[in-house]
Formats: sequence, C-alpha cells, structure tokens
Amino acid sequence: MSQRKASKRELQALLKRARFVSGYSFRLVSVSNQECTIAMPFRRAMERPGGTVNGPAFMTAADCAMWMAIKRHLGMHHDAVTYELNTAFLNAARRETVYCTARILKMGRRSIYGVAECHGKKGNLFSHHTLTYVRAS
Repeated sequence: MSQRKASKRELQALLKRARFVSGYSFRLVSVSNQECTIAMPFRRAMERPGGTVNGPAFMTAADCAMWMAIKRHLGMHHDAVTYELNTAFLNAARRETVYCTARILKMGRRSIYGVAECHGKKGNLFSHHTLTYVRAS
C-alpha cells in the first residue's frame, strides 16, 4: 500500500512546530521524492570564536534535512529516528546562511541510509555527512 507523500507545506509546518530544532530557524527550501534542502540562517548563538559556524549546527542541519527527506518519502504518519551520523568538516562558514541538502540513498524495510551536504549559497561545501535512520513506525 502506497503512502501519500508529505507536501512542502506540511513539512514546513512540521519544521516550525518541532521543538528540538526550534532554536535554528530552519526553513524548507526545496523537496523532491528523494532529496530535501533546508536553510539555516546565521545566528550569533551558533558562532564560534573567529566568526565561524559551530560544528553541532552543521550536524543538526544535516540531521533535520534528512528527517525532512524521510518524512517526504514515508508520509507524515510514519517516522524514523537517527541511528548513526558521521560528519566530515571541510570548510568554515563565516556569518552566513548555511544550506543543507540531504538525499536518501537506500530505503530499506527497517533502515534508511543517506547523505547530506552543508554548503553556501554559491555551492561552496562546508561539511559532508552520512546518516543511517531506523524506522520507528
């Protein structure tokens, strides 16, 4: 039985009410069947000394973008939780909006595997992430 995919509007509403990411002001930029991009506006609360965005902010953006991609694919009534997240920090983001694009690579019966990349508006890569989720429902 095929589930109805979550719409961009439903996903944006979910982002606004999800308490665990409320401090990041994430905004859904685009969504397709296997991929999702969110924007994380720069906030002083995520600034490290020297004006760079802190690592946990990149990791949270990657996790959230993948969660949105999974919700899009499974529908709003099904969920999955993060099982593993690996991060490679490649370049610093300095006082700028960070975009994170997550892509589902494999949708299994119990686990979901994907990648996410955090980047600038012009495409400069800040971090690369591999993620594994486990279906919760």
